Amino acid sequence: MRTRMVRSAIVLIISLAFLPGCADVATNMAMTGAQAVYNQRSLQKRWSDQYISMRVFKALDVDDTRFKDANISIATFNNEVLLAGQVPKSWQRQEAEQRVKDIPNVKRVYNLIAVTPPSSALTRISDAWITAKVKAKLMTSSDVDATQVKVVTEDGTVYLMGILLPSEAQAAVDMARTTEGVEKVVKVFSYLRISRS
Repeated sequence: MRTRMVRSAIVLIISLAFLPGCADVATNMAMTGAQAVYNQRSLQKRWSDQYISMRVFKALDVDDTRFKDANISIATFNNEVLLAGQVPKSWQRQEAEQRVKDIPNVKRVYNLIAVTPPSSALTRISDAWITAKVKAKLMTSSDVDATQVKVVTEDGTVYLMGILLPSEAQAAVDMARTTEGVEKVVKVFSYLRISRS
């Protein structure tokens, strides 16, 4: 029994590591019935997002003295980048956004960085735990394709980013909102509409 629980925990942790990481920022995408199988993003799109993420991390390198006192989290999905976290000065917020916009193939930047002192180490640990709990809920839900959602938590605010049907997006928001420790949920979704033609 104990061995089975340990195995389940290990599988959950490993699965969460591979999972793609309420104000409403939304766009619409139209699809035909034949294109409705959207849950498998192309390998090329996934690689593009990974490449963009690496470029963003490099652009906002903490070794750069301009960002040494900043706490910035990122999520990349479908060549769109979400920036969340805290910077003490407004010029840092603007600089971060501009650096990301200058990266090739970035279609859009959602700059939700707050101009405030960076969160404490304890808050960041709590945020990581909240993210893990939300991802676990999404993974075990039959109402949401968890591979289409990235989750970032900053100072108790959960940011959800991805491409979903409106019903899936609402289910994801409800799951995040009812997670212990969550103070606010921000949606950064592109909504799928399935046309009947």
